[in-house]
Amino acid sequence: MTKYKTIINAIVIAAAAAMLAGCGVSGKDGKAASGSDTTARDGSRKPIVDTITIAMNGDMMLGSTKPVRRMPPNDGKDLFKDCASILQNADVACGNLEGVLADSGNVRKRPGPLSYSFMMPTHFVNLMVDAGYDFLGIANNHIFDFYDAGTQSTIKTLRNAGIGVAGTKDCETSIREIKGVKYGFCAFGHEDYSLKTQDTATVRRIVTQLRKDCDIVIVCFHGGAEGTSKRHVPFGTEYFHGMDRGDVIQFAHLCIDCGADIVYGHGPHVPRAVELYNDHLIAYSLGNFVTIGMSTAGQTGHAPLLVARIDGSGKFIDGKIHSFLQNSTGPHFDPTNAVPKDMRELTISDFKDNKLNIADDGTITRK
Repeated sequence: MTKYKTIINAIVIAAAAAMLAGCGVSGKDGKAASGSDTTARDGSRKPIVDTITIAMNGDMMLGSTKPVRRMPPNDGKDLFKDCASILQNADVACGNLEGVLADSGNVRKRPGPLSYSFMMPTHFVNLMVDAGYDFLGIANNHIFDFYDAGTQSTIKTLRNAGIGVAGTKDCETSIREIKGVKYGFCAFGHEDYSLKTQDTATVRRIVTQLRKDCDIVIVCFHGGAEGTSKRHVPFGTEYFHGMDRGDVIQFAHLCIDCGADIVYGHGPHVPRAVELYNDHLIAYSLGNFVTIGMSTAGQTGHAPLLVARIDGSGKFIDGKIHSFLQNSTGPHFDPTNAVPKDMRELTISDFKDNKLNIADDGTITRK
């Protein structure tokens, strides 16, 4: 009897672990996501496609009903009008959801000059579905603004809408099959209630497993100090108001070494440099993209939409930084292309052995 109990317990534990780790949803083409062996980094299995385009952007807070009302005009229906075609034309579109999707709840943070909490109404998920988002990270310092109830409402709302979500301890990864390609997505932040960039053992475990299960692995992270004085990527751990915000270079390189195909960040609220590391693209901060009711002055209003083209084994081919500027009604095309010019200067300054060229129009090519 003891033998059979052991077997049953093992089965139950394995099933629970699978439920805990995955927040996958069905793919756009209706195929359910599932685990399997896939393209190895060493090329032992032939890639199933030649090229893949991945669109990425930073922080999105589409409006808030509590504790301070910050809502966009026309119920947000115009937020993505200038960028939706870019998101929809990419094979995969990803972003960071900076706040919760919920219709009620108690705020956790005490009011103060540096205290912000964001609750987006649940029907706003339709704005992101219509815009074309496939994955959203929730590993950030606002996903617990309304306690666990707000977090769970966000996860449920996104999953029910068909958007992959990842970044918390009970929702580590999302796997989706889109047009025959299996994508693995994970997200990391710096708070105890999210998966942490500083927890290298967990980072290694999650990314390594996704490498085994998926064709393409995408990692997003919320890390680094905040503000226009923190535009440069430092070598070493960053702190903000005494909090450890991680060593973003060490983290990003670890993800690539463990099998990630592309890594993109956000959190400083301003764009940062990009890097080509072992043939794979890293964007250290894509800043803000849609942050209704917050400051959009200077570089905080720079809203890059990065589209990267990679080959079937995940190696970077080329890309483009689409230049947007924020205002009270969302991101809008910037005819001056200020954003890629800014990111080019940061890239040249921060990485002396930079292997990328960034043109005035935002086109990224390998040197």
